[in-house]
Amino acid sequence: MQPDVPSRRWLEMSAVAAEKVGGGKVCAVNSDPIIEREQLSMEAMFEIERHLIREARILDEERLRYWYENYLTEDISYMMPTPVSRYRREQNKPLPGTNPGSGAFMDNYELLGMRITRLETGLVWMEDPQNAIRRFITNIDAEYAEDGSGEVIAYSNFIVYRNRRQRDETITYGQKVDRLRKVDGSWRCCNRVIHMDQRVILDKNVYFFL
Repeated sequence: MQPDVPSRRWLEMSAVAAEKVGGGKVCAVNSDPIIEREQLSMEAMFEIERHLIREARILDEERLRYWYENYLTEDISYMMPTPVSRYRREQNKPLPGTNPGSGAFMDNYELLGMRITRLETGLVWMEDPQNAIRRFITNIDAEYAEDGSGEVIAYSNFIVYRNRRQRDETITYGQKVDRLRKVDGSWRCCNRVIHMDQRVILDKNVYFFL
């Protein structure tokens, strides 16, 4: 049997559909908007991967003050939006009675510093004795920001295993979207958005850093 080959008519119809979806810009049927953006060199991509993996190790070791001073910019926005689950047919409709900017936390550099200082006091009873936390970072991808600033948008998936005492354990899954900026030869995060895959967070709290 001959393999299925798209007809010319089907290709023409697909191009018309792509034009409507793309807001007037006709794209090739097999085009990928991600591939069409400016991509990082192999060396730069390796730097980003090592940066994110090393950051996870530093957080696992609870070197929070070092992380705060060497991995973040002073204008950072660090947030976890509230997960929303909707029917597909309602994806583009507004959410009545909902604050689109709501989240589990929306921190800046000062607030992150306050959270770390509070942990250092030993008065956060959920974190004393210290929880065993292990972060796994996977599926790292990155591209240059479209504004020509030279900053990088990095995507990564994470798994966080957390154990307290003996039998109190949780596993959290999600994605991080980071905007990274080169400062004095080192990458620093100036914006981080954390998307949890759980509609309802099952952990007792999210008093850990990602």
